[in-house]
This record gives sequence, C-alpha cells and structure tokens, in this order.
Amino acid sequence: MKKSDFQYFRTRIESLFEGGSSFEILAIEIFHFQAARNPVYKKFIQLIGIEPFEIEKLTQIPFLPISFFKNKEVKSSDWKAEKIFQSSGTTGQTRSRHQVLSLDFYHSISARIFENRIGNLADFQIIGLLPTYLENPDSSLISMVKAFGIRSGLEARFCGLDFNLFSQLLERAREAKKKILIFSVTYALIKLIDTHQFDLSDCIVIETGGMKGLGTEISKNEVIEKLQNQLKMKDLYSEYGMTELLSQAYAKPELFHLPPTLKVFVRDIDDPFKVSEMGRGAANIIDLANFATCSFIGTDDLCEVGLVGNFQILGRLNGSDLRGCNLLFG
Repeated sequence: MKKSDFQYFRTRIESLFEGGSSFEILAIEIFHFQAARNPVYKKFIQLIGIEPFEIEKLTQIPFLPISFFKNKEVKSSDWKAEKIFQSSGTTGQTRSRHQVLSLDFYHSISARIFENRIGNLADFQIIGLLPTYLENPDSSLISMVKAFGIRSGLEARFCGLDFNLFSQLLERAREAKKKILIFSVTYALIKLIDTHQFDLSDCIVIETGGMKGLGTEISKNEVIEKLQNQLKMKDLYSEYGMTELLSQAYAKPELFHLPPTLKVFVRDIDDPFKVSEMGRGAANIIDLANFATCSFIGTDDLCEVGLVGNFQILGRLNGSDLRGCNLLFG
C-alpha cells in the first residue's frame, strides 16, 4: 500500500468521529479499493459472480467469510505487516491471523472509540484480569489494553488469576485517587466471586466475554445479575471485539453501541447472500478501520440488529469455533 493511500484512508476514517465523512460513501470507496487490490477478496468476489461496478449500496457488498483469516493472508496491496495478531484458539484449532499495517492506527482508533463511549483514558488506572490473553503474545486485546495504559500515563497492570495481587492493585489505585478501569474475561470475574469478596462499585469494568474454564453453561442475564449483585458493580460494560477487526463496540450491558467505524448487518442463515439492515441472523460486519485488509466480514456470530443499527449478540452458529473474546451466551 502506498503511503499516500494509507494517509488518505486514515484521514477519511478519523474524520468519521467528527462527522466529516459519510460512512456509506467511504464504505463503497473502500469496497472498490479492496475488490481491486486485495487478491483474496478479489478472487472470492469473482467466484460468487459479483461485478464490483454494480455495487451501489451497502447490503449488496459481498462479505468475506471470517474463516479466510485462518488460512489466507488477507491484505489489500502489498505491504509488510508491523504486527500479526492471532486469535487465542484452543487445542487443535487453526488460529485466525490479522495482518496489521500500523499499530499506531489500531491503537488510535481503539482509544477514540473507547473515549467516545466510556471516558477519558487519562483518568484511569487500568487493571487486566486477562489470563488466557496473557498467554498469547499476539493478542489484539492485550495490545490494546497496554496502549490504553500508555495513553492514560500509567502502565496497565495485569494480574492473571492472582486475586491477591488484584486486591493490592485496587488498593494502590484507590490510594492514588485514580479511577479504576478493569478489563476482564467473564470467567475470571466469576472465579473472583467464588473465591473473594470484592466491592467494585467504584470501578468501571469491561467484560470481554470468554466462558472457557467455567465448565457449565450460564446465560448472559445470569452472569450480569451475579456480577452486579455480588461485586456491587455499577458500571459494567461488555466489549465486542475480535482478532479480525480493528474496531470495537461496547454495551451496557447487552445492547452494543455502534462506533463511527462499524456497521452490522443481518445475514440470512439459510441464504448467505440475503443481507438486511435489521432483524435476526448471522452478523455481517463492516469495519472501515480494516481498510488495509478486508472491511467486509461475514462472522459466525448470531445477532439482532435494531432500528438505529445497535445490536445484540445472541450466540454462535452451529459448528463454528468458540471465540474467546466475544460474548458466547445463547
């Protein structure tokens, strides 16, 4: 990718946060760029018989199945990745790989999305209860949380499942009169309840999903109620993010608010080429921040999209791999 192309798209995408660009116009422009410059996406479009010049609206755009990130190098133009994010996966699974042109761009967009939705990062001490992600040095979530710590002026602290260390970090942040921001996989919060008594009423908690390790099914509502009651949480958010996306969405606690860089559409589970703006089905996601790879991704998540585009995650398609950084509740 030429430096001029990168700067052009970065400027246009960043202007979305000030209302300076039209999402639809920019999405169509990025589609034509990727249809011509992304070999994997270009071949996919050809195989399904789509003529790019005929695309006039967002629901007509072909969405690349997310599984392509597991066995293909998905890039628009020829460039060297600054970082390759990899999904956590489980034993025997093929991990998704996302080529990242610019970590600075990823961190900048993630920070703007967070601050628009939740608060100024400079106000927080960040603590991570992210044991499974710490085992993955190529985790996009760990990269984001570390960058948030740098932006806050205080290094993000990680404690895995060491709840004694977690308690110490909480106390130090409170003594320093800092607001506390906690990123945690869901099962770590549940284990926190089972082993310790904590009052997190003065914290903002971001649960990133992930029920691996609990061993039993538990509904989203049951989780939220249990966390709020036993940890006295007042500000509990859920994060929707994944290796294959550079943008995130946040919910408090169930309805995900769309940032300027994202739109979610509904794919009919029986007809993958039938896409609508509202209703229930599989989630097709446009992430304009993915301009250097592929912005149009057909995921394996089940969703419901409402009138203004905000969405809920309802579960996963049958037979799809479990994802550690998404909500997995049916």
